[in-house]
Formats: sequence, structure tokens, C-alpha cells
Amino acid sequence: MTTVDGVPARLLEFQRTLKVRDGETVRDLLASFDGYTNADGPRVAAVTRGVPVREIAGWRVTADVYLPFGDPPFPTLLFLHGGAWVLGAPASHRRLAADLAALGLLTVVLDYRRAPRHRFPAAVEDTVHALGWVREHAAGLGGDPARVLVGGDSAGANLAAAALASGHGAGVAAALLCYGIYDVHRALPVLADLLGGAEADTQQYLEPADARRLTDDPRLHPERYCADFPPSLVLAGEDDPLFGESVALTDRLAAAAVPHRFVPVPGAPHGFLQLPTHPGHRRGLRAVAGFLREYVER
Repeated sequence: MTTVDGVPARLLEFQRTLKVRDGETVRDLLASFDGYTNADGPRVAAVTRGVPVREIAGWRVTADVYLPFGDPPFPTLLFLHGGAWVLGAPASHRRLAADLAALGLLTVVLDYRRAPRHRFPAAVEDTVHALGWVREHAAGLGGDPARVLVGGDSAGANLAAAALASGHGAGVAAALLCYGIYDVHRALPVLADLLGGAEADTQQYLEPADARRLTDDPRLHPERYCADFPPSLVLAGEDDPLFGESVALTDRLAAAAVPHRFVPVPGAPHGFLQLPTHPGHRRGLRAVAGFLREYVER
């Protein structure tokens, strides 16, 4: 297998373009590299999988909880996995969850409802509910309810930002927003291969009528409603086709005087926190650690 910086070349190409080749599907492509993206993670004190959060519309919303080594209570991160709202699961982000726990975060990875079976706003609603659930249950899990963070990667960062933008950030200490999507309509052309298309009738995240009607909504365009965000880390790779999303959010945070740190990672594609041999992986985790020291651990 051809590799670049230890990253399988086909996976790196996909993360730089978010485009599939003829005959490929995104689901099968990413599954074929699971052994790489989830290999050799750091040890954590314990992992509890499938913790019940709620049941709604025939979906059991659960969470996988990663407990750090050390003495509790730990700052507690509600983490929303990426996958364009249609793919991914806590299992697809095992290594990344362990990496975050190794930084001292009690990491709660939510198995939220996914489209197209459960279209918008189901995933946002699950995120909002889970924020309350984490506040209520953090102490029993080893976390500190006074230091709750919310974050995610890609579409998961969108869900984290959507919850904050729609007025559910009370008591959230900080946000970790990793190569996210902060204006869904603007990003649809980039996400077309993941979502089945870029038009209202072909994309699979929103109902077509909502895609046409909801052109200014905090849950879909959270960058426009970021004035009340907590201190936020905005992390993005400069070789990511969605890099402009993070630049646009950072401009809005600055205009609103929200404490934030923008870390553009040179040479890094989309999803670099799941490319454990890529130089951007280590740099990104160092950025998270530095942000936590500045805004959460003090």
C-alpha cells in the first residue's frame, strides 16, 4: 500500500478532496481504512460503551465514555463525531476519543441520530439533550459538571456549534471545533459526494423543503449566531476543502469579541485528527492541550 507520512495514499487523497472515485462509496472507503485510523491509541483508565442517554423515534441514543487516568473530577467533553450527518459513530472515532481522554478530558462520544433515516433537526436535538444529560451525569461518571465542554469534528463540530448558536450554551466552559461546517448551505457543494448531492432534492441531511426554506437558521448557520459562544478552539487543516468554513467562523468570533484561538495547520487535510501518523495529528492535539491549559484547567 502506498503511503505518505504513513497515511494510506487513497485515504489522504479523499481527505484532501472529499471526492470519491467511480465505483467507490464513502462508507466503504472509510471502513476499509478503519484499521489505520483507529490503530494504536493511547491507553485510558476505562471505556464504557453504549451508555443509555435516551430513546426517541425508534433510536437508542447512547454514548461511549472514555475515562482518563488520574484523579477525578475531570473536565468533561461532549464530543460529536463527524460523518456528514449520515456516517460515522462512536466506534469510528475510537482512537480520537482516546487521544482526547489522554489529554485529561472525560470524553463522552454521542451516538446521535443520523440522516437520512432521521433528518435535520434530529441530530441537533440529540446534541442539545445530551448537553443537559452530561451536566446531570458528569459527577457520576468522574467528571466535573462545572467544567463541561462541547466539541466535535466536521459535521460533529457543526452540531456542537448549532447547539451553542441556538441558545443552549449556558454553563458550557469551552468549545473544541475541529474542521467543522458553520454554514450548511455554503458547504453543500463540497459535501456532495458524502450527502448524495448538493441540491435541495438530492442532499440527505435536510428535508428538501427545509433546505429551501431555512436559509438563516442558527442550527444550520451557527457562525451568524456566535456572539454568545464560550471560549472556542477553531482547528482546521490548510489542505482541507472546508478550510474556509473555519476562517469564516473565526472572523465572526473576532468581530463578536469571543475569546478564541484559531489554529490553521499547514499541509493538513480534512480529518487529520484521525490520521495518527500525519504531522498534523500531533500538532492538532498539542493545540487542544494548549487551549485546555489556557481556558479550562486554570
